[in-house]
Amino acid sequence: MFELFQRRGLVAYWRPFGGIRHGLYPDQPPQPGQRRETLCGMTLTVGEPTEVEWLAPTCESCWDEARSRRDAQAGEENAS
Repeated sequence: MFELFQRRGLVAYWRPFGGIRHGLYPDQPPQPGQRRETLCGMTLTVGEPTEVEWLAPTCESCWDEARSRRDAQAGEENAS
């Protein structure tokens, strides 16, 4: 049960854009003004999100890719 809450490798940074929260590749923390590619393949300019924007729905494609990356990391950890 507690392993659910243990930190594994970062699979995405999440940022709202255009009314949807998208996952960004975790190679570097997103900074306002950066052009970044999302996990779903879209390119966006990172903004300064408001509290309300964080309530936007999550991009299903980004979510699926983030879960896939998480599961792959878990599989690698279990194989070690």
